[in-house]
Amino acid sequence: MAGQVSVAIPGMREESRSGWIQSEAWDKRWLIFTCLLAPVPVLIYYISKLLLARFSGMDAPMQEATAEDIVSLAVMGFAGGPHVWVTYTRTYLNKNFRSRYKLWFASSLFVLPFTAFMGMHSETSRKLLMTGFFFLASFHIVHQLSYVVRFYQDRDAAKPTLWSRAIDVGAVVFPLYPVATFRMVLGNHSTLAYQWTYSLFGEYWANTGLPFRIGRVAPLLPDFVLSDWFWIANTLAFLFFTSLWIAKCVREYRAGTLHIPKFLLITCAIAVAIFASLWPNLDSSFQGFNLWHSVQYLALTWYITQQEQKRGYTTNGFVKRISQPESGGRRYYLIALGALVTVMLLMVTIGLVISYTQNVGMFGQAGTMGQTDQPGAFLQAYYLIGFGLLLTHYFHDFWFFNTETYAEAKA
Repeated sequence: MAGQVSVAIPGMREESRSGWIQSEAWDKRWLIFTCLLAPVPVLIYYISKLLLARFSGMDAPMQEATAEDIVSLAVMGFAGGPHVWVTYTRTYLNKNFRSRYKLWFASSLFVLPFTAFMGMHSETSRKLLMTGFFFLASFHIVHQLSYVVRFYQDRDAAKPTLWSRAIDVGAVVFPLYPVATFRMVLGNHSTLAYQWTYSLFGEYWANTGLPFRIGRVAPLLPDFVLSDWFWIANTLAFLFFTSLWIAKCVREYRAGTLHIPKFLLITCAIAVAIFASLWPNLDSSFQGFNLWHSVQYLALTWYITQQEQKRGYTTNGFVKRISQPESGGRRYYLIALGALVTVMLLMVTIGLVISYTQNVGMFGQAGTMGQTDQPGAFLQAYYLIGFGLLLTHYFHDFWFFNTETYAEAKA
């Protein structure tokens, strides 16, 4: 189980030994209360729709599609793209990673061409790719949260038991899924979920407003996901672990052993997960969760890179220079932003070539659920490069979040 892997780092600051990862102020600023960024993409979405309706002359489906794209570009530009780049400073740019984990490193090279094939082959393969992407993205986000929880568990003076650790991890894993899976089941009109939604909110919300959507691509879901038992099982798991966690926190508070950093993080994780799954437009609300996740990841990776440098594990001179603590992380972030701009320019160039050679527009028709999705040249370029880099980032982090023990890493 991931929660059993030690992530203690030798030579950490003294503040960390009292319960925080780097310091109380730093943890609250970058890891915990950045959860307050979660509503920002939702606000951007609704403001964009309002402005597009008033000034653009677009029809309603195109307004929604454009507003979603504006949100995606904003989150990607501010934090999403940079957070993908910094993964590679610890993998592709790190000779020690390439030499220590040869099989994992070599396997990751196949992710990009596989993603490109799925994105370009057919509409069905794109739907399969996007369906798999949602589950991978949601797992990646809660996996990272459980990883940060483990950092705090290893700094908890009360030395939590395995059962206590499992309750903490369950409390951050399950809140995202009860409402999300309920909305998936609305695609099956014979279920209780659909009948209840129809009777309580009407035909529009049961058929259009609330069913689960991944952008403008209809997810391909297996029959077991479209059954009532699936959302009920997720809801029961959420209630079970959340109840145990609340009871555990009350008991620890009364005993004077409540670990405040971990408590704050898990509370924020539960709130953001529920918030993200309740909004009608999931594309924008999940971007709010992604924004918190990305900022948190940037800060945590910057901190870990510094700790690795102290032990000589980071060998790349460029990475050493950009992650020096004297810059307060500014140089680290700006270089990551520059890497994103470089990749974007490359995708635009490839998109222009595709547009010219295939005689297609840079941006294809927005499409609606159930209709043929026609990707434009830029989206095809994204499938060829950008999406693959994102999924490779997931692949590398799955390794880090599950197996990497920094106390044992050696140059």
